[in-house]
Amino acid sequence: MAKQNPWIIGILGLGVFLNLAWNNFEIPFAPWTKTAEIKAIITKNALGYGPKGMGFVQIITITNQVGDSVYVQKEKLSQRVNKKEVGSKVLIEYAINNPGNFEIIGFLKH
Repeated sequence: MAKQNPWIIGILGLGVFLNLAWNNFEIPFAPWTKTAEIKAIITKNALGYGPKGMGFVQIITITNQVGDSVYVQKEKLSQRVNKKEVGSKVLIEYAINNPGNFEIIGFLKH
């Protein structure tokens, strides 16, 4: 068995860490999961305390319809996102087999 260069293992580990950090330490959809995009509407907007009680974060309620079912979900936004108003549109990506599993892609202009 050949020796593994520790630099290769370290660089690969750093790459995985940086990828997770870029995605806010959330595991993205698995590559084998079929997804679709849909527009949703913000129906409620509330403010909560930020990390360590400093600043604030937005807690929005997103409503979207997939087929005959209506899904209402809450999402906490980063402090870097500007304030979103009720009635704003959101583009989300959701898993087809589980529409409750979603990810916000972006916010749309009115």
